[in-house]
Amino acid sequence: MKRIMIVDDSSTIRKLINYILRKKDYLITEAEDGLDALEKLIETKVDLVIADLNMPNMDGIELVKSLRNNFYHIDTPIIMLTTTRDENLKKSALEAGVNLFLNKPIQPNLLLYKVESLLEGEKNE
Repeated sequence: MKRIMIVDDSSTIRKLINYILRKKDYLITEAEDGLDALEKLIETKVDLVIADLNMPNMDGIELVKSLRNNFYHIDTPIIMLTTTRDENLKKSALEAGVNLFLNKPIQPNLLLYKVESLLEGEKNE
């Protein structure tokens, strides 16, 4: 069974994404920000990360950079979810190594489709 980490400083958003993903029986790990995510990833293997862009302590772009510089997570698919429409931030996120950039609010079926697509791509490599 695939494990997904949800990284967002909003507990409401984490619960909503968790609810959506559990429909497909994914195992879920939650983190409140980038630092919390990095600490949890020391002991937890994940197959995909869904991260917010704007978070305290360590934002989504810094988290992505840290993951891409880590041998164990260099190829882990990462979806960036955010409310921002700033094209420069989107470009920075993609340059940091995000696989997919989606805007909130996200439609549940679209999120599930994108998650499944990235996980399938990982399996076929």
